[in-house]
Amino acid sequence: MSEKNLLDLSPLKSLVDSLFDHATSYDQEHSNFVDKAHEDKKMELISNAKVRLELFKVEEGEKAKHVSSNKKSLKKVKWKLATLQGEREGLEAVLKAFKKKVEEVQAKILATENEISSYENMSLLTLEDSIRLEQKESVWRLVVKI
Repeated sequence: MSEKNLLDLSPLKSLVDSLFDHATSYDQEHSNFVDKAHEDKKMELISNAKVRLELFKVEEGEKAKHVSSNKKSLKKVKWKLATLQGEREGLEAVLKAFKKKVEEVQAKILATENEISSYENMSLLTLEDSIRLEQKESVWRLVVKI
């Protein structure tokens, strides 16, 4: 009987089967754990990506408002510039007209000065010439003051 007990491998077989069952169970649990860890990591990455996406959307909205505000400011500046250019053109036209009037007045002054000078050179002035000369001198003085 002792030989039979020595050759009886059934308890050993039972232990080996149990070992392989536990190893298989461990492998399955480890695989499930790794899969779950990968899934959790994937979900965390997706969640982080969604958070960043929302932050980018908020930033985009703020930048869009800023761009819109800048566009409005640019339109106002363009309008003011056009208005100022129109005013400039108007003032240039007024200045040109005043320059023309000044030239005309200067020509009249020169003519009057020449006439006065010619009268002063004459030793005999008639009463009428004297009156006309005085009137022209007073007009000339008024024009010069302007």
